[in-house]
Amino acid sequence: MKQDLENLENKNSPETKAEEELLELGLPSLPENIQAVIDQHKTFQHPEGFERIVELDSLENVADAMKEENIKRLIHAEGPNLWIHSKFAIKLVEFLDIPEEKKRDLKLIMLYHDLGKTTPGMEERPEIQEIQRKELEKGKLYQVSKGHATERSQDIEAGFMANGISGRKLEVFMDVVKSHMGNHLSEMSGLELVKLFEPFGRNDDERKETAELLAFTIQVDGNACSQIELCPDGQLQSPKKVNTTGEDFDKIWAKYIDSKKESGAK
Repeated sequence: MKQDLENLENKNSPETKAEEELLELGLPSLPENIQAVIDQHKTFQHPEGFERIVELDSLENVADAMKEENIKRLIHAEGPNLWIHSKFAIKLVEFLDIPEEKKRDLKLIMLYHDLGKTTPGMEERPEIQEIQRKELEKGKLYQVSKGHATERSQDIEAGFMANGISGRKLEVFMDVVKSHMGNHLSEMSGLELVKLFEPFGRNDDERKETAELLAFTIQVDGNACSQIELCPDGQLQSPKKVNTTGEDFDKIWAKYIDSKKESGAK
């Protein structure tokens, strides 16, 4: 009987569940990857106290709850915890028209891209709480995580290394994670692209490698973030446009090259 209970506990443990999810996604069930999944399962995408909105069983009930709480837009509506977002992003990678090797790289990046959001106490920082307050006043419901792209860098790097990523490739992965927030490449000017891309390598071949992977990361990340908007008539809609940053990379890169020539940058 005792052995049966222990087997049941092991089967239902966070480690076992994380391992199963990783295998389903085509990712190695390494200890570092398992811990990354567990940490993200524990991390809310919405402020505590609003679970009753995001976990309701019908759109009608969600709309009623949003009205009651004066919420106009639910951001990261795909679910209440961070892993739901990252898992969704990893699944979206399969639909990209890119080589299998790039898919494997991108899946690994998406596993770790938001790990900085799991930093203990981040939501309690005064600057985060102030932004959270202002966003809620505007009717936007989501957990603010400003600056997360540069948090837990050592753990992210260790995770990549455990998966066999090293040397120049490790530099590329880390640059992508650190640059994936706040960079809408398609909307940036040529000079802004030059400023962003220049530190990515010693020459344009290296820079292009990082910039292209960043573009697809931004695309997948954006498309894995669902939104629900409460319209004045009380109906719900999903207003977010499909992100095509990776697919538009040739145009983005051409803008970078043109601006670089005009500015005289090397």
